[in-house]
Amino acid sequence: MPHQGMRAIKQIKKATATPKGKIIFFSILLLIIAAIGGGILYWQYNKKWIIRNELEAAVKRSSKGLYKISYDKLELDEVTGFLSVTNMRLEYDSLKYASLIKQDLAPPSLFKIHIPSIAVYGVKTPRALIDKEIDGRKIEIKNPVIDIMLTSTGKDSARHTPSKEVYEQILGNLNMISIDTVQISGAIITTSDFKTKKQNIGLYHVFIELNNVIVDSAANEDKTRILFSKSISLSCDSLFWKSDNNMYKYGADSVVLNSATNVVHIDKFYVQPQLAEDAFVNSLPTQDDRFDFSMKDISLRNINFLKLVDEDVIADSVIITSASFKVYRDLAIKRDKKNRVGTYPHQAVAKLPIPIEIKKVVLKHAFVEYKERSAKTRQAGKVQFYNSNAVITNLTNKKEKIAGDNVMTVDIHASFLNRTPINTTWLFYLNNPNGRFDIKGNLGSLDAKDLNELIIPMGPAKIEEGKINSLYFNLEGNDYSMNGNIKFLYDDLKVTILEKDEDTKKLDEKKLKSLVANLVVKNSNPSGKKDEARTVNVQNERNTNRSIFHLSWKTLFKGVKETVGINK
Repeated sequence: MPHQGMRAIKQIKKATATPKGKIIFFSILLLIIAAIGGGILYWQYNKKWIIRNELEAAVKRSSKGLYKISYDKLELDEVTGFLSVTNMRLEYDSLKYASLIKQDLAPPSLFKIHIPSIAVYGVKTPRALIDKEIDGRKIEIKNPVIDIMLTSTGKDSARHTPSKEVYEQILGNLNMISIDTVQISGAIITTSDFKTKKQNIGLYHVFIELNNVIVDSAANEDKTRILFSKSISLSCDSLFWKSDNNMYKYGADSVVLNSATNVVHIDKFYVQPQLAEDAFVNSLPTQDDRFDFSMKDISLRNINFLKLVDEDVIADSVIITSASFKVYRDLAIKRDKKNRVGTYPHQAVAKLPIPIEIKKVVLKHAFVEYKERSAKTRQAGKVQFYNSNAVITNLTNKKEKIAGDNVMTVDIHASFLNRTPINTTWLFYLNNPNGRFDIKGNLGSLDAKDLNELIIPMGPAKIEEGKINSLYFNLEGNDYSMNGNIKFLYDDLKVTILEKDEDTKKLDEKKLKSLVANLVVKNSNPSGKKDEARTVNVQNERNTNRSIFHLSWKTLFKGVKETVGINK
């Protein structure tokens, strides 16, 4: 996931993963019921007053005075075990927060919560009185609005919380809390920067259901439970966030998680640039790629939800039914001077902030386009791959899984320019200190003139005649170089050299240069029917300012040029 989104999501989890965060969370869901049990001895005196004071005291105590809770209306029927609360609000105390800052004890996140409606059904009050156990049927929370403000200051005051089991802090004087169903519907959850008020991530129309919730010592030790529940289902109509520089919007539509089926499904995930191509590249100080990605019908299958709660992604497979990947770059913009050693795909996976172990990733029916605008011609050429299908195996960054030279494999099959098949296999050596990777593949036959849509703007040159029969390559790369074998078979190649006219700004044919070029170019491989086909052993040094794809393309292109007789 993009870094900004990953940070925001991790902040949400961190806020609720600490003992204090869990206490606040379960205060909202469960302490309402605990208040019934705590006040039942005094029912005949002042029921509602006792519940209000018990609940307010519990929240204040568990947050060390940082939070206070209030509500407009409470309805109670102890015979049927029913309780409803209207317009409950959880807010932080600004004076207490200021005091925590001075003591360097401020938490990394602050909550502001408004819940229009909470209803509790089927609480067995006699059992709460006799056995100190809350046993209920359902908690229903409707349309909560939860704002999480990321303070990025001080220390987490939860570190000073007594080292006591979370379930014991939630229970208080009770022995057990048991609820059949906890249901949250229509939730809006946002995170923002506390100082700038800028929103980081937003989740809309969130539905969460926890089934068979038990809070006690046995449930705490039950490794099959998630957040004290036997199963969790979660859905979200949409979530999105923006990049740090506001150049991109990241989002997902119709996200569904179900721990019972061990499946996560996303209707659509996208990376959307916020500016058009020219505006985008001109807004940046140095040359960079502009990405426009979307993936549809994404399924993570047999995912380990127990590990997922601990930020450990383990799944059998990820299936992506269709996708579009578009990249644009303007070569006229000056480049940065950044050294990109250590940024190959397998090296980037190794640096992800969460451990990942996915056996297989399957990408179907993808469209891939790399569009490059030439600094010389100011025209753009497009390298396009249609109906691309890819399978990635052994996607992992776990140290225990990549001992030795363990390999991540990427097999890709596509239609180059929608005219001929191309097949490639990438091998990424996960534990190699030099970033080793191999790539081999082949390209089918096509009319050489079909390449003019690339060669004219990027060359600048033009193929007048020719037939490409096949291209085979087997290359080995590392952080600093690439070498291997290239076999390019073609017939009757004839080219024209073009040059931009400064007055007309058009590309004109340069007859003398074209004549010289065609004298130099070997117009066929093999040269004759009885001749052996030429195979080139190519070696290429990496420009460490460039990516793995630039290195691979330049090495391949160098081998093709040497095959046709162009050594410069």
